[in-house]
Amino acid sequence: MVVLTCAFAVRSAAGFGAVLIAMPMLAFVMPVSTAVSITTALTAITSIHHLSRDWHRVAWRQFTIMAFYSAIGIALGLYVINLLDERGLRRSLGVFLIFYALYALATAGASPVLPARWRRALAAGTGIIGGLLGTIFGAGVGPIYVVYFNTLHMEREIFRVTMSAVILLGGAARIAGYARMGLYERSSVILIAIGLPLVVIGSRLGDRMIRRLDPRMFGRLVGGLILLSGVALLLK
Repeated sequence: MVVLTCAFAVRSAAGFGAVLIAMPMLAFVMPVSTAVSITTALTAITSIHHLSRDWHRVAWRQFTIMAFYSAIGIALGLYVINLLDERGLRRSLGVFLIFYALYALATAGASPVLPARWRRALAAGTGIIGGLLGTIFGAGVGPIYVVYFNTLHMEREIFRVTMSAVILLGGAARIAGYARMGLYERSSVILIAIGLPLVVIGSRLGDRMIRRLDPRMFGRLVGGLILLSGVALLLK
């Protein structure tokens, strides 16, 4: 109960991070496959709630660009999922995220906006890599998309709801896959139902938290989550 409440407070404040925080903790008390399927479903439900409330604030052009390149990455992931060295790929991703997080923390709230001529290339790289690794690892690649969105210096609310739209897109694909694998048994559905009120509580705490953060502190929060993600991938 504590883990889910805290995880979705962070999810509401930053726009991502619930799976990143919840998964390592939940794995101590339930099978990893169950933890993944539950947190993915709860994250998708949260994203639907955020979008239904603030859909008009989504940066649709940026979302469309990211969705297009993510689809390419998902297709590549489905093709090569059995051909890659998962451990090496995970560690490489962890190292990259750690270095990027250190940069984000050092320049929080003051990093230069990426020149327009480089944005499409960065969007292509992060979208394809995010879709690819999301297919291979199942979850936890939200920080990759943040690498692109963070360079645009969006308003916090636009950042959060646009990230929710991107995460919902990937989550829907994963939920369909988990359902085909039979991971949503009766016990999992019961756990999801129990988790829903905790998600509501955590989300409200996150909403209050984000209102008290200035842009620099918000940048540090995002950077800290990316750093945590990188370290978790190295230790996994």
